[in-house]
Amino acid sequence: MRIKYPNSDNALRNLWNMISFIKDRFTRCTHQLHNSITTLYISSLIISPRLSFRGYQLLNEIHNIISLSPKDFVCIIRTTDPSYFSKLSSLKLLQKQTIDFLRDKCYVIVFGPHREFLNHAKFLIFYHVCFSEKIIYHGKYYGSTNLTIAGLAFGKSSGNYEEFWKSGPISKLDFSKGDEFYLDEMLALINHKISLYSDDDYLKKYLSDHLNYMHFTLMRGKRVLRGTTIGELYETYVDLLIMYNKTFALLGEIPGKKLTEELKEELIEVKSPTNPLELEMMVPVDAENAELLAEDIGLGRNNLRSQIRDYIAAMEQAFKLIKRGYLDIISLNEIKKHADEKEVEFIEFIKTNGTYHKRNLKKILEMMRGHKR
Repeated sequence: MRIKYPNSDNALRNLWNMISFIKDRFTRCTHQLHNSITTLYISSLIISPRLSFRGYQLLNEIHNIISLSPKDFVCIIRTTDPSYFSKLSSLKLLQKQTIDFLRDKCYVIVFGPHREFLNHAKFLIFYHVCFSEKIIYHGKYYGSTNLTIAGLAFGKSSGNYEEFWKSGPISKLDFSKGDEFYLDEMLALINHKISLYSDDDYLKKYLSDHLNYMHFTLMRGKRVLRGTTIGELYETYVDLLIMYNKTFALLGEIPGKKLTEELKEELIEVKSPTNPLELEMMVPVDAENAELLAEDIGLGRNNLRSQIRDYIAAMEQAFKLIKRGYLDIISLNEIKKHADEKEVEFIEFIKTNGTYHKRNLKKILEMMRGHKR
């Protein structure tokens, strides 16, 4: 582990060196017409669109590398839906710019198959597998920081105090158990994203499952309202807040951006999502812990009941809005009419490259498991 001090850019420099290595190896294999595949998996709570090192912007560099040969480069970005943040905030605007810039050529995930509340993992992992030369290049970077200038380096005044760890880039002839875990996850995320845009049944199930979770949360909320402890009231209140926030992330994940952005705006008029970092602090372990948190925040029985009623009403509106405004009209042919310009490009991108990406990742995993036998 290494420390990134407020006046240091060592975290950004190490990250940039890794991106430069990926570019060099990928460019070489592309120009020599090698049979190769590069996978880049990045996770960060937030990502600055203007993150740069020595005048070069990180996102531009990634986009340019992919453009060299899109079928041979798999880029997966895991981050947060911008609508989690305050309606008029710079954070929301900048996060949206980042996602919009990347989502034509990257598999951008804001609400994955496991339906996590918040993606806090901060890492970059890459594999460059050259089947022609029978060699693997691999590197990992992870730490406490988001992909921002303050987190990775410093601005005019100062930066953050952070920690990070880096391994590689290294060359090797075989994979490890840890490699299998990440490559499995990459393949699962690609399958998820491609299926949302190509499989009516998958999209319907993904939406229906979320609506079922919403319904369960609503029923529990109504039941708890009839008389219970402060701890149970508080637990239910937080469950409603989290499910309401997750509904915005769901809308950020599914296809038809023109339509889903309209639905988000309608939901924001009903009730804005809670700041995710604030909500994270509010999550209790159990009913006893919930009573203590309610006391710390100053929420009594009557206040909690009032808040629960408000969020039940908001969730019921959200449920109807998604069901009538999206699920009931759903078919991929219909949804594609609501695609924005970037989505149209992404749909063409996965038509051309998606099967090839999945096949090569499966090939790597089969090769890895074959070596174990």
